[in-house]
Amino acid sequence: MKNRRLSLEEFKAFFHDSVESQEELLSEYDSFLSTFERLDRAAVPELSSGQKAEIFRQAWQGRPQESPWILTLLNFFRQPALTFALGIVIGCILMSIVMNDPIDLATTASAEELLEVEHTRYSRTYKGKIIDDFYSEFENPKIVLEKAGEAAPPQRTLHGTLDNGEIYVVWNL
Repeated sequence: MKNRRLSLEEFKAFFHDSVESQEELLSEYDSFLSTFERLDRAAVPELSSGQKAEIFRQAWQGRPQESPWILTLLNFFRQPALTFALGIVIGCILMSIVMNDPIDLATTASAEELLEVEHTRYSRTYKGKIIDDFYSEFENPKIVLEKAGEAAPPQRTLHGTLDNGEIYVVWNL
């Protein structure tokens, strides 16, 4: 099998700084070609598979170990026991942060502020921020749950106003 040789232009591009004249470049190029021609004619004995394996092993062990530090770090963290332990530690740290500064839900949202309930004998009236947000198209909305009597089923209605209080709306729910 013939190996592809460098052309004169490629040789010139690689070694233009190391030669001073065109004659010296041609001389170096001829020397380059004659060296490879002698190597092509030289007899090379066939290697056994054991010899090939030994050459590969020596080349593999002799190669420079240039693994970047990030790969070494990632290989360290790929160990399952270490990953599990780090998960436990990070979880404990996060829990301690949360537990040391607990969120006080009672002061941020109070049931009295969000929903106000008025009781009478046969009716209940619900109003507040939740009702205002849910029925935002009405002004001063309130839901009334009324019973006609003790045994009657309750009737739900929505009461509110439109057009700055000029229209009073009662809507059966």
